[in-house]
Formats: sequence, structure tokens, C-alpha cells
Amino acid sequence: VVLKEDGTVGAIGNNYSGQCNVGTWKNISGISAGGYHTVGLRKDGTVVAVGNNSKGQCKTGDWRSIVSVAAGYEHTVGLKSDGTVISTGKGKESFVYEWKDIKAIAAGYNHTVGLRKDGTVLAAGENYREQCNTESWRNITAIAAGYRCTAGLKKDGTVVAVGGNSYGQCDVESLEDKNNSF
Repeated sequence: VVLKEDGTVGAIGNNYSGQCNVGTWKNISGISAGGYHTVGLRKDGTVVAVGNNSKGQCKTGDWRSIVSVAAGYEHTVGLKSDGTVISTGKGKESFVYEWKDIKAIAAGYNHTVGLRKDGTVLAAGENYREQCNTESWRNITAIAAGYRCTAGLKKDGTVVAVGGNSYGQCDVESLEDKNNSF
């Protein structure tokens, strides 16, 4: 999925669930591709979504004042301008409604991660591989969520990760970026 300079969106690849049907989207400022669904953030703070909606992950039509979106496997998350989070779709990863002072979000396989303005990290959802064990993280500047794993970039350029490591996705000890350019 690509966001073009003119605010339109293009997509290629497996379109089994209609997740590539973004050709009519306009005035888009952000995009995210999830598990068989695609989400677009319009410049006016509303959200569009296409693709598999079996768990309600595309039910974003009434969202307003959104500044960032993240599409997970079977859920979608939106960061509101007031620092709160809204979610739709499958399971416990949707229990983010009490989160406050959030500045960034990420959606993984079956979990959601939120970066607070104070550099701490919240996580909710499936925790089978301990991918939600972020409560001790401090001084985080960026987050990412993947298949049963979560990563964070610290202010000092080091990276932390938790979760399943069957493919080495949490082997981050050698990653370092003193310029925070990840």
C-alpha cells in the first residue's frame, strides 16, 4: 500500500478480501495495512477502511479527530487528537479506551501498543509470548508491533524488544542508532 503526494492511495498484492480496493480514496494523510484489511486516515481526521471485516476491524466510519491509525491482524486502532485511543475489531487488544496521554500507537498480531508522552509504553491484548510486557520500559521515542513481538527505540539510540523470538525478531542487542533515525 502506498500513499501518494496528492493524497491518493495505491495498492498491489493479494486482494482476496478486497484490502487493495483503495483506488477511490482521496485526501489521505496516513495509511496502515493489517491482516487482510487496509486503513486510511483522511486529512479531516476521519478514517476509511476496506477488506476483511469479519471481526469488525473495518468499522471506523464514525471515528473523528484521529491523528494516526494502525491496522493489526484483526483489529484497527486510532489515536485521537486529545491523546486517547479508540479501537475496533477482535478481542482484548480493543481494551485501550482508558489510555491517556498517548503520542504514538502500533498494532500487532493480536495486541496493541501505545507510547505515552512521558516515554513509557502501554500494551494490551494477547500476551502468549510476553509481547505486552513493556511496563518497565522508559525513555522510549518510537514503538513497533509485529507478530507476537513489540519493539521500542530509546532516547539513547538503543532498542528494546519483548515477545516471541522464533525468527530472531527480538534479537536487538546489536541495533543502535545514536541519531534516532530508525
